[in-house]
Amino acid sequence: MERNRSATCRARRARGVRMGWLGAPLIMLCSLASGTAWAQHQSYNLPAAVPLEQAAQLEAQRRALFQKIQDDPSDMDAGFAYAVLSTRLGDYEAAIATYERLLVLRPATPRLQLELAALYFRLGAYAPARQLFERVKAGADTPAEVKRRIDGYLVAMDAAGGRAHGGFSARVSIGARYDSNANAAPDGSTINLNGIDFELSPDSRAASDLSGQLGAQLRYQRPVSRNGDSFDASLAASSNRYRALDHLDSDVAELRLGPDFSLNRWGIHDGHLALSAGFAQSWLDGGRYMHATAVTAGFRKPVGREAAIALGLDRREETYTPAAAYASARGFSGERYRGTFTYTRQVGDDWQWMLSPALERLAARTDYNAYWEPQLNLGVGYRFPALLGDGSQPWTLVLSGQVARRRNDAPMPVVSQTETQRGNEWLLQAVQTIPLRGKRELQLYTGYHRVNSNYDLRDYASGFVGFSISQNF
Repeated sequence: MERNRSATCRARRARGVRMGWLGAPLIMLCSLASGTAWAQHQSYNLPAAVPLEQAAQLEAQRRALFQKIQDDPSDMDAGFAYAVLSTRLGDYEAAIATYERLLVLRPATPRLQLELAALYFRLGAYAPARQLFERVKAGADTPAEVKRRIDGYLVAMDAAGGRAHGGFSARVSIGARYDSNANAAPDGSTINLNGIDFELSPDSRAASDLSGQLGAQLRYQRPVSRNGDSFDASLAASSNRYRALDHLDSDVAELRLGPDFSLNRWGIHDGHLALSAGFAQSWLDGGRYMHATAVTAGFRKPVGREAAIALGLDRREETYTPAAAYASARGFSGERYRGTFTYTRQVGDDWQWMLSPALERLAARTDYNAYWEPQLNLGVGYRFPALLGDGSQPWTLVLSGQVARRRNDAPMPVVSQTETQRGNEWLLQAVQTIPLRGKRELQLYTGYHRVNSNYDLRDYASGFVGFSISQNF
């Protein structure tokens, strides 16, 4: 009986209580009927956002506040404090019911609407969340930082809505880039091979160049069940054209197909498992260069309220089919394995950071091309008010870095008879994203790439700067 009554109350809340004073007795009835369950901490929506050793103390405070609410339902301060503690302890239903009751007592209060909208968002009830967010955003006194926060929620709901309804989406981009070492060649004029110095020909030395870039991504998502499962298909293609080093002109296309399973049915809240098969083809200097088949598995899940984790495993069978001028590339054919773990966390409304270790293995058919490479990627993003224009959409700056260490399986005979190739790699990059009109955006970026290796052939540095303009559909 108690379970059925709680379910009825949850259904009424999920529809969004906007019934005026007529709804007040109904809300209070739901609140009081399920108050015992709240106080006993039995049916929380999410794990508490506080350490376990603090939970008992906060729960005792929450029970005391609940008693004050029962004694005086019009006590706004007690009600608000109770809702805040309920959110911290993971009892979203209690918090939602309390905010709804407070809004009946004090309608159109922006702070209450904002907190309630955020809770609806976290539970996936996007329709009432959007209604409340837009109402707060339209307020004449709403601060700019609150509007930016709301914009972030609206963007996330648009993306989730696209996944729920399926259909096509696309992104096209055009840009240009300058590299101080476009051909990733040694910086010096000589290299050492088996203890003997050789002078490099001019076309084998580091050379700067300007390139133009085109890119396109097409994605199709189709829901296949009411549980949140979908089928995803994506096609990505890119093209690079150089002003002087035209032998580096390249094109890449990749198709991926596979299901995306919701893990809610197994009690993994908002967890997803994606599986896909991929097919890729690349071209270099106008000729077919490499084709690959791939299978990928990925797991992603929110952790608490402000963080998320993702795990990825990828296996690719790569076959190089270069023209005669690049025949040595055939030695890279083989199997490539890559595993990644990514942790992202939102800090406040405008800061986000990312940590992502990875491990890559290339089992090339030629042993001196085979290697192991652990990697570590770090990033931090900051969203801030627009510096130009009407300021309706915030700008985002992302700083990222990567460090990797590669060790090959065997010596390359032409370089050394005894010493295998090993080296460290660093990449630093800054990307400034500027929203333009509609779904268009401008990206400005710059960075530095450095590879230190005991093989002169793979010891080089390069700086780069560029821009791209993209349009989403």
